[in-house]
Amino acid sequence: MVMLSSFIGPAKPPVASEQDVERAGGVAVVSGDEPDDRKRLGERCLVCLSDFELGDECRTLQDCGHFFHKPCIDEWLTTGRNSCPLCRGVGVEEKKKDAVPA
Repeated sequence: MVMLSSFIGPAKPPVASEQDVERAGGVAVVSGDEPDDRKRLGERCLVCLSDFELGDECRTLQDCGHFFHKPCIDEWLTTGRNSCPLCRGVGVEEKKKDAVPA
């Protein structure tokens, strides 16, 4: 693997940048006023395994619609993997970087 890496370069880590995560949106505060909020009060974040509470800042992933505490999912996407912890779908879309001519 080391020899292969020396030929093709290092593999890109499968994480999203902080800018990609912030650009993704889907952030809301659990207020209990909306029907979805009332339903979520009985659920838990599948990253930290804590229940959602009033006032929690959360993020909904756009592709799959799964819901997590914002700090939990942001750390997951930027340091673990850019995938949903529940369904393994794409976490957030990554901004394509233009190739730099050599």
